[in-house]
Amino acid sequence: MTIEQASAMTGHRHHWVVATGVTALLVVIGGSGLAFAWESGPTDPYLLGTLAGFAVVSATTWRTFQLALAEVGPERITVATWVTIARGGALVLLMGFLVVPKPDGAIAWAPGVLFALAAAVDAADGAIARRLDCESKRGERLDVEVDALTVFVGALLAVRYGVAPAVFVLVGLARYLFVAGIKYRRRRGSDVYELDPSDLRRALGGAAMVVIWLALLPVPGASLSRLLAWLVLVPFLLNFTRDWLVVSGRLDGST
Repeated sequence: MTIEQASAMTGHRHHWVVATGVTALLVVIGGSGLAFAWESGPTDPYLLGTLAGFAVVSATTWRTFQLALAEVGPERITVATWVTIARGGALVLLMGFLVVPKPDGAIAWAPGVLFALAAAVDAADGAIARRLDCESKRGERLDVEVDALTVFVGALLAVRYGVAPAVFVLVGLARYLFVAGIKYRRRRGSDVYELDPSDLRRALGGAAMVVIWLALLPVPGASLSRLLAWLVLVPFLLNFTRDWLVVSGRLDGST
């Protein structure tokens, strides 16, 4: 390893430690607010779930920073990336609800609020990056990973709470299955084609986030939430199938 490479790795570790420390601080602050609103206080399973969530987000951040370093070299943590890191703090607290029964009372609003913080702020980090001209490969990669993890956790919670059909979990798994499929094709030496830009893809992704958010709130209720989940699920999976046919060369992306 050269001196430059060693220096880059040292900077990588330092940035990851700082980012993880900020995430931990936000989790503690947010967790204190939850404890105040939680009538009986956070349970041990919730705390363990949050700890596991913190490990997942920290590992995701490490891997993202590492890939960006290999692709474009050392980068600073921009303002936009800090916003994405803050979203990770909300996501950690949301993960804790995966291992506890559906809450009631005032804390019943917490999953929906946390999901909104983790998902809705997505538009903010991109806008900040463009506004301040501080776009980075590191921030771009982390934004995509936090988005995917947020949708996955939100879809799991919606299914667990009985406000979305079990098959709705595929909405959360879609990106991971897509990436795994591409890696599999490349390992086999098969061609992987460029995916065309699509307004429909972005619209369906946004609609899925809105449906998950509504499902995690005490209102509008299970019946309407399940209906909305089906209305998004069908076109989402059809478009996902179409995209796979494009990248695998079975369909012309221009059609």
